[in-house]
Amino acid sequence: MLTELYIENFALIERLTVTFSAGLNILSGETGAGKSIVIDAINVLLGERAGIDFVRTGTARAQLQATFDLSDCPHLLPALAEVGVEPEDGLIVLTREVAREGRNAARINGRVSPISVIRRVGDLLVDLHGQHEHQSLLREEHHIDFLDALGDDAFTQTAAEVAALVRQRAALLHERHTLQTDERDRLRTIDLLTFQVEEIERAGLAPGEEEELSTERTRLANAEKLHAAAASVYGLLYEGDDGRSVLDALGSAEMSLGGLTRFDTALEPLAAALEAATVQVSELCRELAAYRDAMQFDPERLEEVEERLNLIGTLKRKYGEDIPAMLAYGRAKRDELDRLSNSTVRLLELAAELKRVETRLAERAEALSAARRVLADRLGADVLAELLPLGMPRAQFAVVLGRQPQADGVPTADGPVAITARGIDVVAFHISANAGEPPKPLAKVASGGELSRVMLALKAVSARGAGVPTLVFDEIDTGIGGRTAEAVGEKLAHVSRWAQVLCVTHLAQLAFYADTHFLLEKTSTEERTISTMRALDDAARIDELARLQAGGRITEAVLGHIREVLDEIRAQKSGTLF
Repeated sequence: MLTELYIENFALIERLTVTFSAGLNILSGETGAGKSIVIDAINVLLGERAGIDFVRTGTARAQLQATFDLSDCPHLLPALAEVGVEPEDGLIVLTREVAREGRNAARINGRVSPISVIRRVGDLLVDLHGQHEHQSLLREEHHIDFLDALGDDAFTQTAAEVAALVRQRAALLHERHTLQTDERDRLRTIDLLTFQVEEIERAGLAPGEEEELSTERTRLANAEKLHAAAASVYGLLYEGDDGRSVLDALGSAEMSLGGLTRFDTALEPLAAALEAATVQVSELCRELAAYRDAMQFDPERLEEVEERLNLIGTLKRKYGEDIPAMLAYGRAKRDELDRLSNSTVRLLELAAELKRVETRLAERAEALSAARRVLADRLGADVLAELLPLGMPRAQFAVVLGRQPQADGVPTADGPVAITARGIDVVAFHISANAGEPPKPLAKVASGGELSRVMLALKAVSARGAGVPTLVFDEIDTGIGGRTAEAVGEKLAHVSRWAQVLCVTHLAQLAFYADTHFLLEKTSTEERTISTMRALDDAARIDELARLQAGGRITEAVLGHIREVLDEIRAQKSGTLF
């Protein structure tokens, strides 16, 4: 439930902290005192548009914060988790900052969050009904939610089966559509894939080939230089310019040094090293000779290497940055080509599988629809019974179930119909508030006060199982009075046993039933006008109830009547009526 609301520099409110209680919280005050400002603040916190006109004159930004205690709402945790939100110590804190200049900010538990997430979380936490856009009854797509909430475990299981089958059917239809896309496009794609795959495979690419060819091309292009250099070095080492080579010199040096070792054995290591050097130079000469003889300028081979490298470069521009990437591309296109080439076989398989899934889906969707019609009859009768004492004695209320024909929908006995994860039913609430008028869609004919009373009736029917922990009713008392207003107050008290209720009202008949009564007041000076809000103690509450009931003519008789009514309602609340 909403435990605390903080408002700063928002419209006429300078700074306000309100602590709400469980049960029925009534907000009252003179016209223009700021009751609508509090509702606007809650709306903005729930993700509604936040314009700069909300920022208090003379200030840079407005700040709003709402704290919700979800300790008693474990059923909300999975839905919150789906949007990445987890209560901290059982609390969810929504924060909005509305800047006169610059960007606005929205946070959940201190973390910046997109407005879309704020709205989804807000829908889980608060249901607000009045002259504002945040009204689930005005969105016909939500009517099915009210109805399905009455279902038992078997109903929920059937609904889950239908949703799973719808997802399976959608996947099969998507695959079939992909395969059936314009046959000419498919054939063109096959031609293109065939060309690409054959071009890559015909090239016979091998990992590392490009690097090896690049090295060979450099060697072939410089063959004459390499041959001349090898011959020159060989000549110096083995032949020598004057007939005496390096190898000859090393041999003479080896003989001279070897002859001296008999006089001094310390020269033996040096002689051995010189002998090893002579062997190494001799081996080097043989390898140089072989390299020189093999190194011949081969224009034809150079041309082959250049052509091969050009081919690889052309393929790289088409299919990948290197040979491994091109080979991977070729394998992927081969798989795609095989799939398209075998599409006829797969289409036959899909047709059989789709028929099996749609047969099962139609059966389960019809079962869900039958169960939903039972719920619809029950809900319609129960809501109508609740509306009668709520100032709508001539009301007609019906839960209308229909189906949308669709050529490519799921087959049923009545022909193919559209289907969603919710099944084949389209649910709409129809109402007639006046005698002689047939029921029509709720959103088109109901006034703000009638919408609130319908919602109140719905919540009275299903309050114990209501998923949203906080209900806000604004202008629920429009056009009612007397005994009807008392009935509305009783219903609010009844609903507040299972959900926290915040209600803005001008009627004492509703305010009598409050568990906590708040008064909004507006004070003006020569410079500013400020709205404030405070919880009333017993004495102040009696004065406010007297003002609501008698206006400016407050007498001791009026106050006495107020006390009597309060005592009577307290006795009712302590009994079993609520």
